[in-house]
This record gives sequence, C-alpha cells and structure tokens, in this order.
Amino acid sequence: MAANGFIELLRLAKRGNKNYVTTENEINRWSGIAFEMMGQYFVAPLGEVFEVIYPPKYTPVPNTQAWVMGLANIRGRLLSVTDLAQYISGQRSQFSPTQKVLCISHNDHYVGLVVDQVLGIQHFNKKSFFSKQSELQSNLTEYCQGCFYQHNQYWHVFLFSRLLQNPKYMNASIKFIN
Repeated sequence: MAANGFIELLRLAKRGNKNYVTTENEINRWSGIAFEMMGQYFVAPLGEVFEVIYPPKYTPVPNTQAWVMGLANIRGRLLSVTDLAQYISGQRSQFSPTQKVLCISHNDHYVGLVVDQVLGIQHFNKKSFFSKQSELQSNLTEYCQGCFYQHNQYWHVFLFSRLLQNPKYMNASIKFIN
C-alpha cells in the first residue's frame, strides 16, 4: 500500500515538472553522443558508443599506419587507440586538454577513437533531421548518414559501424596498404 502511494507521488511530481519530457515528445526525439572533430560537429547513435574516457597511456605498435596511436590496457581489456581525424584527413590532431576517446565495442572489436572533444548526450527533434549532407567534407561522407540542424548548427550523424566495416581502417598494418 505504501509503495503504491510513493509511486503515485512520483507520477504527480513528474506531471508537475514543466521540464519533464512527455511520452509524445520522446517519440519525436533522437539522442546521441555529440563530439567535435576537425572543426565540425558530429553525433553518434547512443548504441554505438560503449564509453567515453580521457586519452589513456598507450604502447605504440610498430609497422602500423601513422593514425594508429597504439594499444592501451583498459580494465584488463586491450583497446586499440587511433586518431580519427588523422585517419580521415591525413593530418594529426593537435593535442588539447579537451580531447577524449570514444570507445566502440562492436562485435569482437574494442576500438578507441580520439576526438577533439565530447559534448555529451544531445537530444534532437526527429523533424530536424535531413538525409542530405550539408557542409560536410567529402572524405567524411562514407561514414555519415544525414544530419540534424539545431541551434544554428549542423550535427552530422557519424556511424562507427561503417568505420569498422572499412577494410582500410581494419587492416592498419603498413604491409596491407598499397
């Protein structure tokens, strides 16, 4: 009986909170992990990002592409750390105290991607989604699918699953690249 009263109080408190998102609004909402890279803003589906960490200490791996930074031990699990901007553009990221690593756990792969900064979870109205890429560099189009326009800013939807399907990324050894 007391539990039912407590649940009712919670329901009434939510109803009185003007900031509470209603079920109708939740249906029209899309959420993702927002990050900045190469001066552009991106958002990744929540399900594609396992965790966000500060750049860890890593051990360089010989005979790999320049964008492969090395391997790190994260709670007993080996994480391959790569500079995402360098992989895409060929230009090494400048170190910044705002840099973070997006950890992607997909199938049997555990990958850490260094980005300029992570802006947390962002919520978008699905009506602000455009399937056409706007203001996106051509070397990013194969990894992005549409964008949201919010707060006078384009947020490109970056799909890490596409990155992990690219043989060029998955075969980071120098001997495999022509």
